Amino acid sequence: MSTQPKSTIIISVYKDIKSLDIILESLASQTILPDEVLISEDCQSQEMATFVPQARKQYPKLNITHLFHEDSGWRKNIALNRAVLAAQNEYLIFIDGDCVPFEDFIENHVIQAKKGVVLSGKRVELGPKITQKIYDKKLKASTLTKYYWFYLPQLLLDKTRHLEDMLHISAKSFLAPHIKRHVRYIIGCNWSCYKEDLLKINGFDETYTLPSVGEDIDLGWRFRGMGIKLLSCKHNANQVHLYHKKRFDSSTLNINNEILQKNFDKNRFFCDNGIIKQNGSNK
Repeated sequence: MSTQPKSTIIISVYKDIKSLDIILESLASQTILPDEVLISEDCQSQEMATFVPQARKQYPKLNITHLFHEDSGWRKNIALNRAVLAAQNEYLIFIDGDCVPFEDFIENHVIQAKKGVVLSGKRVELGPKITQKIYDKKLKASTLTKYYWFYLPQLLLDKTRHLEDMLHISAKSFLAPHIKRHVRYIIGCNWSCYKEDLLKINGFDETYTLPSVGEDIDLGWRFRGMGIKLLSCKHNANQVHLYHKKRFDSSTLNINNEILQKNFDKNRFFCDNGIIKQNGSNK
């Protein structure tokens, strides 16, 4: 039997300590604990500076590190590259700071980990009423994810999106081999890979300075271009997304697609503006 890799989970956040606390509560109760938790904050907020020391005391089983930089616009990819370099372990799992994992989320990533393979999962987008119940401590996220069948009527009434992705089948189940595995894309809030494979494409492209595309679609095609496979961990490594209003519009998407198309045209799989810069220096 192969040995499971040691994992670092990287959580992308922007000031939202309320959601982060719910995520950390879930991580502290995982069937396999992450070996390291990196909070990758795309700013430097007082809220987070106050929260993190408290979180370390509240969740002593988690090895929490807080990374931050100056708040000067959307610089998530810069923050993520810094987290990649700081990660102490060989296997990296990426989630967003508004997505709460199921209790075996880490386990289902690490037991399927292979070099030369990226695992891409999904997310269930909760509606506003269920989300508010979680924030108000009237419903534990772990209760929702563990007994999701019981909450189906409420989830339907609350207009939950991608509810079909709530279906949970462990990677250890005899049903797991029957799940479609091949995908051509990454969803940035739920994916994992070996650190060495991410370095092969030079990490995240810091040319993207607006949300969407740069932290998922761009990665997917560059991985494939380098011969790294994308496989689905849908229904295995599940998570729920806490409701909030959309933070970007079609104009953002258009700007990012222009950058993406230029890279497409040049088959630029190893990005120029990633962890290693064009002049060869490391950020």
